Amino acid sequence: MKMTKASGISACFKTTRGSAARDFGRSRGGEDRASPEWAVRSEPTKAPGKRPAAQPLAVLKHALTLAALLLGGFNVTGQSYHEYKFIFRGTAYQTNASGDIVGTPITDQTLLQSQAKRLNITDLSTVSLVYHINGGPPYGDTVDVISNATGQTLTYEFGFYFGSDTTLGRYAVTNATQTEERRVDQVYTFNNSPYTYQNSASLGAAYTCKRFLVDTSGNTNSIIEGTLFWDVTPTGTSPASVLCVGNFTLGQPMF
Repeated sequence: MKMTKASGISACFKTTRGSAARDFGRSRGGEDRASPEWAVRSEPTKAPGKRPAAQPLAVLKHALTLAALLLGGFNVTGQSYHEYKFIFRGTAYQTNASGDIVGTPITDQTLLQSQAKRLNITDLSTVSLVYHINGGPPYGDTVDVISNATGQTLTYEFGFYFGSDTTLGRYAVTNATQTEERRVDQVYTFNNSPYTYQNSASLGAAYTCKRFLVDTSGNTNSIIEGTLFWDVTPTGTSPASVLCVGNFTLGQPMF
């Protein structure tokens, strides 16, 4: 299904499962299934389908996006994107030295900064945290750190997998007109940072709502938002276990 440009500040893309969907660790039992082989790698060498360098069309897209922002929305006809800025607001809970549970506010910038530090990136203006629609086929969407100049994936933050996979007995709930979908995605993390833990099993879940709206011109506008929670197991850089919870939505389109 082709994704069309969003007119609001959020957008999404409805993914489907085909014959490529397969039994993902089902023989192990339970819902915590091992990550796909590509997902557990530390760093991508180059994300498939990304442009090697910024092209004039990309410059034009960004100019149109800026103009749409100034006018109060993203209503640019004929544009199609797969990556949008990931907007997150939440809290990280952990036990302090006194034995009390304390909460620390975290945002998408907190997550981006922790990954940038791990990658030795000092200029945060050169990278973005994005929601990548169908970034982990055939399993689902991903949240990536990308280069703003080229769109290349530098590392993965989350995988949102199996929210609607009938081969695993998982079903999304939709309305009669197929304009709204609600689903529970399993959340995977792929590397060790203050807010992620490299593991082959799901460490959280996301309650995700996707809406598809048709305007008076016949354009389909889509929105994705939800609640996300995940665990961070203690490692050398994170001596205490962390429970993170918050809400997410999508911002401006990137690529």
